[in-house]
Amino acid sequence: MSDKRSGALAATFDVVDDLLWQAEAGRLPSRGALTLGRSGQIGPLVELALAAHTAPTAYASIAVTPPFFNQVLRGFSAGRVSGGGARDIAGVFPLARLDPAGDDGPWEQWMSHAENAALASGLARGLVSGLLGALGELQENVYQHSGRPETGLVAYAAVNGMFEFVVADAGVGVLTSLRQNPEFAQIGDSGEALRVAVSDGASRHGRASGRGYGIGQVFRALAHDWAELRFRSGDHALRLWGDAPSLSGHFEVAQKARLDGLIITVTCAPGRGDQT
Repeated sequence: MSDKRSGALAATFDVVDDLLWQAEAGRLPSRGALTLGRSGQIGPLVELALAAHTAPTAYASIAVTPPFFNQVLRGFSAGRVSGGGARDIAGVFPLARLDPAGDDGPWEQWMSHAENAALASGLARGLVSGLLGALGELQENVYQHSGRPETGLVAYAAVNGMFEFVVADAGVGVLTSLRQNPEFAQIGDSGEALRVAVSDGASRHGRASGRGYGIGQVFRALAHDWAELRFRSGDHALRLWGDAPSLSGHFEVAQKARLDGLIITVTCAPGRGDQT
């Protein structure tokens, strides 16, 4: 698929997955310049930006035209916040910018802009409230489970009746985190770890701890709407989609090139209908 406006290859998850495979094999620099354009999603751009931030030389031959990509790169590298303007429809908040003294004012203000953008795109207030509540829980999960909260970043985009948010970090990843608890010590790989992690109450603290419900809040917020969710950690990705997405509906787990940490992308488009 290409970006018809620029002639560039669209930055979809499939395209970014292939680029990460190529980079892992050391083949990207030899391919010459490659330009990526808009795909209609920010999740792939966040994954690519995290990979490029971690290993810039491996991705030196990639040019990305959507300006949001540079917003994400600056978020990872310089802790720059964006998306706080009254008319902004997309933004980035690096968690390194949170005040360790507990002043949540900048974060709350940024979340308010994300809420306004989602409402302006046509989403119902109740749905937006549920999604942003889930986003806040997932942000807290970065601090509780990643081991490297300073690498965390949250992003949003709202346009044409669709709202998307991403919570990403370059921490220890789901497999290593879960294996810290003997209850999950036998998990074999990141794919299995992701399936465990998206079940309610599963975390490195164990199911009996009463913690680990951030992901479950996403599912509850989307109980009546179409959405697509992607969880990427280590060398696997788990994708769920459809009306009221869950592990009992449409889902797939696939092996990917390795990418440290955990990236969660949630895309909600009410009225879109169940798609396979």
